[in-house]
Amino acid sequence: MKAAPFQAEAGAPVRLGTNQTAPYRVHCDLFRLGRLGKSGWASLTRPWKGSTIVSTSELSRARTGLTVAFFTMTGVLAVGQAYVVLGMLNQIGEELRVTPAAATTLTTVFGVAYAVGFLLTGPLATRFGVSRVLVIGLGGASVAAFMVTALPTSLEVALTVRAGQGFLSAAFAPCALVYVSQQFPRRQRTFATTALTTAFLASALVMPLLAGLAAVAWGWRGVFAGSGVALFTCAVSLTFLLRRDKPTAVSLAQAFFVLPRVLKHWPLLGLYAATAAVLGCYVALFTALQLSTSTAIANFPGGLQGLRLASISALVLMTAVSGLLHRVSSWGRATSGFVLAALGGAAILLAEPNPAVLGTGVVLFAAAIALTAPALVARIVEASPPGATAGAAAWYGAFMFIGGSLGPILATPARGSGLPTAVLIVIAVALTGAALVLATRPAAG
Repeated sequence: MKAAPFQAEAGAPVRLGTNQTAPYRVHCDLFRLGRLGKSGWASLTRPWKGSTIVSTSELSRARTGLTVAFFTMTGVLAVGQAYVVLGMLNQIGEELRVTPAAATTLTTVFGVAYAVGFLLTGPLATRFGVSRVLVIGLGGASVAAFMVTALPTSLEVALTVRAGQGFLSAAFAPCALVYVSQQFPRRQRTFATTALTTAFLASALVMPLLAGLAAVAWGWRGVFAGSGVALFTCAVSLTFLLRRDKPTAVSLAQAFFVLPRVLKHWPLLGLYAATAAVLGCYVALFTALQLSTSTAIANFPGGLQGLRLASISALVLMTAVSGLLHRVSSWGRATSGFVLAALGGAAILLAEPNPAVLGTGVVLFAAAIALTAPALVARIVEASPPGATAGAAAWYGAFMFIGGSLGPILATPARGSGLPTAVLIVIAVALTGAALVLATRPAAG
């Protein structure tokens, strides 16, 4: 039997043998390492018979892949808690004795608390470490989901609990984005950031649909209970997957001072306005499609739901090809994405009454938004001042939700037959976003 090799270099092979005495032999060889000559070193670099080679780089890639998978699932769940109520408005309104319109405030209060939580998460992550704040926040969000299941007996109580859920759920997104920017190499970083932002976008389409179906079998409280279990599972899994980052020596007050310091950098202000435009465009278009009585929408296979499913496929496709885009600068991807979104909007304008043209425009628009959102995250991280990455990511989330809140207002002209007017507004916002990103072009191009 030959001993397993011992090599300290990064990416060195780790030989996992089938012989049960191998670990003991390796330990003894390492203990005697200081007394080994050249022949001893040679014995340590020869594999034993029947060994299997697993490199540390392969192990690292596997861990990265699992992390991205759990980040994506958690992104849909955590951000989707903002939209889950929309699939159960009738059930919630009936039990709490309010109208479905009043029940929508459960989404509004979640969004406001979520934006505030984003801003607080950045400094907390700077002070105590990204992975620690992420996992603790997810655990808290899981508990809050169970509280929604158990406590609400009136709309007022439900609003209070939902505010707490939104505040705690906000810990995930900024921490995950910062973790990816700090821990992943560039090629994997592009894919992971795209997967994360795609999950955030897809949650607005997926979670109301899943919640509506699940509520039929479990009731609306059962849906929140299931969300609590799923969030807890993600928190436990990420506890073992994430690398621990060390807390910084700055005080909590200094960490919070990062927030106003970030806003002193004018390129970031333009990028944050562009960030609001991304989700504002996205929410406005799909709200406009829902409000419209367009013949093209009615004739599309599956109607509005069919368009939503086609959009999800576009989001997934963009995630799949994102690894090929890592050589393109974040500035270039963000600018191109806004322009493509405007072109998708133009196709929608020309669609009436052709459903195929409408579907093409909607899919192009969704793919463009999926290209733009992660590129903006990367550009914001690049433009942020030293030591302020977490604070910059926190503002990103806050402006994203500000844009999402404005989206339905932009879509109001689409009520009835006014879809072209709403789409023209969406195109104008997308082109404005492109101009804002153009203004932050880095000196090197």
